[in-house]
Amino acid sequence: MKLASLMHGRDGRLVVVSQDLTRATDAFPVVATLQAALDDWERYAPRLADLAEGLEHGAVPSFRFHEHDCAAPLPRAYQRLAAPAADAPLRHESADTPLGSREPFRSASDEGGIGFQAEVVVVTGDVPMGVTGEAALDHIRLVMLANGAGLQSDAGATAKPSGAYSPVAVTPDELGQGWRDGKGHLLLLTQINGKLVGKPDVGAGTTSGFGALIAQAARRRRLGAGTLVAAALAGQGPDRLRFGDTVRLEMKDAAGHSIFGAIEQEILPGG
Repeated sequence: MKLASLMHGRDGRLVVVSQDLTRATDAFPVVATLQAALDDWERYAPRLADLAEGLEHGAVPSFRFHEHDCAAPLPRAYQRLAAPAADAPLRHESADTPLGSREPFRSASDEGGIGFQAEVVVVTGDVPMGVTGEAALDHIRLVMLANGAGLQSDAGATAKPSGAYSPVAVTPDELGQGWRDGKGHLLLLTQINGKLVGKPDVGAGTTSGFGALIAQAARRRRLGAGTLVAAALAGQGPDRLRFGDTVRLEMKDAAGHSIFGAIEQEILPGG
């Protein structure tokens, strides 16, 4: 199942998206926002899956899906926890103002260069305190991509922006054999100004998957539905961008079809 939030108010307008990312149908007959769906996933997920099946068979009203109309899949998140490098400890980062996949990253300066960081991000349901790494995998609801950008000289996690997210978030089963042991095993295509600069395997370079990261986060407290857990990817290209540069991130399945849609983000001046 593929879900997106169209730009609408603070929390978006939830839609179900076709597997080929060409069509969508409104989810409001079932649930209005993604956060509301996550709050009662066992109730709403089967009904959203029925909408997804109806969309594939042309049995429900639909409209043309445009990635540039999307906010972040979860336009406001309660918390974001990120591993900035392979197997690094998690840290808290901003999650309240995420960017949509085509919104520019704006900065007051590009002095020292602006970095980008490709990430795979999972969205959890409610996670109990003390969950094991294996059991934590059952609490992953959705997977998406993110680009965390920021000044190279910007120290401190509290100063780091919320990042930009792929147009679409997908249930792990949409990744097929590309999702194993709580890790993605597909190639991430990274372009800078239209030139391919990286194609890393997102599962390479790490010994632990998202199960271990979620268990680490929930060791002493429970996690609320809608928690974002991000794992940074190495090898996605240069890390000193300037105003006017554009970063594009996309992941494709074995047949060459885009899974999440693309993040295409221009670096611009301004607050």
